[in-house]
Amino acid sequence: MKRAVFFLVIGIFVALVLQPNLVAKTPEQNIRVPQVREDNPITNDDVSSIPSKRSIKIGIDAGHGGEDLGYTGNNEIPEKDINLEIAKQVGKKLRAAGYEVIYTREDDQVAHSDEASENASRLANMKAQNVDVLLSFQASNSNDATMKGFTIFTRPDPLSETLADEIGKELVTINVSTFTGVDTDHYSNFSILADPEVKTLLIDLGYLSNVEDYDRLQDPAYQEKIGQAITNAFNQAIE
Repeated sequence: MKRAVFFLVIGIFVALVLQPNLVAKTPEQNIRVPQVREDNPITNDDVSSIPSKRSIKIGIDAGHGGEDLGYTGNNEIPEKDINLEIAKQVGKKLRAAGYEVIYTREDDQVAHSDEASENASRLANMKAQNVDVLLSFQASNSNDATMKGFTIFTRPDPLSETLADEIGKELVTINVSTFTGVDTDHYSNFSILADPEVKTLLIDLGYLSNVEDYDRLQDPAYQEKIGQAITNAFNQAIE
């Protein structure tokens, strides 16, 4: 009888005292509970994706290339090379801001020796890749060395004109040159604007025959400023 009472007491003791303590001492590493602390690192899992204006696809075109030098003066960098460096800076800045960027050329290799055929090929490529807008970078020249200023040529449509206006405003803020305006009347003069299905802005950044325009456009620091200014314009114009 005493033995039965003894084992009963032991059973009650285990049930009421030891068992709760065993449960409480379950190893913490087996319990996946999120901990919120100020020093917790933020990972990709913590950041929600933002399907925003950055989802648009932007084509970047460096005018000329290959045997087509564009304008070049005495002992000066050819237009084709200046266009390419500016195009790369613009693409770099746009990508850093989250936009998808596709180039018509990233080096001096081109498919055609004449500008019209080359531009037709570039437009076909951009259309095939469903770009939302194409930016083409070129420059001008004149027998009058005092002639300067940048102009944006495009077809008359709301998106292109809105972007052109914003790009013009942003380029003015970095004093790249005098802004001569957005031209929607003379697009037929430029083969890169030939396809109405590819919304294209021809950004003529200045006169390489003008000392001030040339000095800015071939300057890597200014090329970077141009890239940032155009990125700022997209951020403002695209909702």
